[in-house]
Amino acid sequence: MKRKIYLIDGNNFIYRMFFWMPEFATKDGKIVNAIFWMAKFFVHQLVKENPDYIFFVKDARWGTFRDEIYSEYKATRERMPDNLRSQEWDIMDMIRMMEVPVIEEPWFEADDVIWTLAVDLWKDPDNEILILTWDKDLYSLVTHNVKIYDTMKRRISWEDETREKFGIDPNMIIDYLSIVWDSADNIPGIAGFWPKKAVTMINDIWNIEEVYKVLDSENFEELSDDAKKIFKWKALEKLTDNRENAFLSKKLATICLDVPNYFWDNKVVLEDYKFHPEKFEKPEIIELFKNYEFHSLVPKDQLEKPKTWKDLGLIPKVIWDDEQLSELKNIIKGSAKVVLDTETTGLDAMSADLVWVSIYLDDDNMFYINRLHQWPSVSDKKLHNFLNYLLQSDLLIIGHNIKYDLQIIELFLKSANLHNSDEKIDILSENSSSNNSEQNSLF
Repeated sequence: MKRKIYLIDGNNFIYRMFFWMPEFATKDGKIVNAIFWMAKFFVHQLVKENPDYIFFVKDARWGTFRDEIYSEYKATRERMPDNLRSQEWDIMDMIRMMEVPVIEEPWFEADDVIWTLAVDLWKDPDNEILILTWDKDLYSLVTHNVKIYDTMKRRISWEDETREKFGIDPNMIIDYLSIVWDSADNIPGIAGFWPKKAVTMINDIWNIEEVYKVLDSENFEELSDDAKKIFKWKALEKLTDNRENAFLSKKLATICLDVPNYFWDNKVVLEDYKFHPEKFEKPEIIELFKNYEFHSLVPKDQLEKPKTWKDLGLIPKVIWDDEQLSELKNIIKGSAKVVLDTETTGLDAMSADLVWVSIYLDDDNMFYINRLHQWPSVSDKKLHNFLNYLLQSDLLIIGHNIKYDLQIIELFLKSANLHNSDEKIDILSENSSSNNSEQNSLF
């Protein structure tokens, strides 16, 4: 049985997790979207897929040897967003707490370390290697037992998928990137050579070195008709003018296969990188998830029981009749905002009926306005007037899934109008200013 080995392109992964979904924060205001998605990937997806071994590989923190070769390397990249920078350290602390092996080799990129690992590991035919990345450079590694795994789309790219994606064999991708300008890494390439033209040239001639041998010899007759066109007119001029850039680009795009100082004996001890999903359930991990308010990642038996209003010592007041409802209106007049919720007979707003309305002003002023739950109850007419008052006033209305609640209220008001078409609704005449009319139309 084959051993499934995951090589995770750490920096690429963290960036993807940050931009995957909109930012969100804890109650204290800490942005945690990247931390959450990374944690979810480990405790849900990774545990389910259960690889045998795992390597989390990071770029060198303070630059790489490519910066010395070309000072503009990756110079076009935007600075890491502050909200991601603030999460990166926390992500790495969490990963180490999970006891996931992290590799960070000074002076080298994650790509170089992943290549070194893959070249060593693929020697054993029993190893199935999956590289978790969205970096096109690493597609050049794809072989019969090395694949690229897009974890978000749950798509694995083999050799055929790679050829379909780029139009060339995996072992030609480095030369392809040497020709086509790579905006992500700011590799100069050959100006004016777009992907389609680069694919034609690489498929016909194979690599940069051979391209320039053909150019220097002017032996164009053996080329395909499409390739012959590349060596005419402006294309020929561009090849000639960008010779230095072409070889510089290949040097930058070529991934190091033997990262020094990391594998002293050029041998990976796989057991040091064994995947231990049980480590994700350590008490300190669970506590970390609780602190970050990642409740969906905490085992149900370890979740704190939600506190009810009784636990908090709060006493809601039930509005049973029209007189109490009028008193509530007077209480609300002195407020700037109100928290509103509805209880209904179903989840479909078009068919559900309004049972009661909950109003929260502060811990001393919580109200249930009863309509259908029990007898006695307020009249629909008075409830109609009261809800109109709320919506026509300058009160800030707050709620969870407020769109649904407003739909329910809107349908209730329309229904009450139909049933009481001959009755005067006094609240509308009291609040007939243009400003209030505008608010009502918005509602």
